[in-house]
Amino acid sequence: MDTDTSLTLMKNARELMENGYHCSEAMLLALGAHYMGEIHPQAICMSTPFAGGVGGSHADLCGALTGGIMLIGAMHGRVDAQTNDDRCQTLAAAFRVQFLQAFGWLKCQDLKDHWISLSGQESCAALMEKAAGVLIEVLEDNQ
Repeated sequence: MDTDTSLTLMKNARELMENGYHCSEAMLLALGAHYMGEIHPQAICMSTPFAGGVGGSHADLCGALTGGIMLIGAMHGRVDAQTNDDRCQTLAAAFRVQFLQAFGWLKCQDLKDHWISLSGQESCAALMEKAAGVLIEVLEDNQ
C-alpha cells in the first residue's frame, strides 16, 4: 500500500471516532472497507460492545485493538473446525505485539491513564489514528 493511501485510512479512522463511532467500530469501518469492500452492518453491530474496553467499562482490551482483531478474523478467520487457522492466529498475535510496542499498554484504562495524557496524544481519536497505522503495517507486511 502506498503512503498516501495508508495516511488517508488512518485519518479516516480518526475522523470516524471524532464523528461519534466507538473505537472498535471505527477500526472495523475505516480499514474493513479498504481490505474487504462493503462491511455488513451486522459486523459493525457486533463490534459495538467492545467500545471502551467492553461495555464502556475501560477494564478490558482497547476497542481499537479488538476492532482490529475482528477485522483480521473477518479477513482470515475460518468457518469450520477443519480449516487451518494459523494465518489468522499469527496475524492477531502480531497485531497485539505491535500494538503493545506502539502504545505500552493493551487495556483501555491503562491507555487512558498513561498514553492519552502525553503531549500530542490527548484523545482516543489520536490513538485510533496511530492504531490503524499499526494494523495496516501488520496486514501489509503479511500479504
